[in-house]
Amino acid sequence: MGNLGYGAFPTHPGEVLKDELEARGISQRELADTIGLTYSVVNEILNGRRSLTAKTALMFEAALDIPADALMYLQTKFNMQTTRNDKSVANVLKEIRKIAAVL
Repeated sequence: MGNLGYGAFPTHPGEVLKDELEARGISQRELADTIGLTYSVVNEILNGRRSLTAKTALMFEAALDIPADALMYLQTKFNMQTTRNDKSVANVLKEIRKIAAVL
């Protein structure tokens, strides 16, 4: 099926958000206080250690005017690429394909 346009290194939406905060001169703590999340949750998202949810994407959209659907698209691409690169998942998929080929 090809690689469907996925790059070698997926971009976590936190990278985009972190760059945007830096460009606007907004601290992570200030953003956290504004949107009602703890600093640690915001920091984990911005550093790619926590996934963005639909709720948090909407919160970032309200605060920064960055479309939530674009952020969720990045999260989905990140999740898919990360999972595709997981060797244990690749082995399971390989076995499924073998079984499915004889169906």
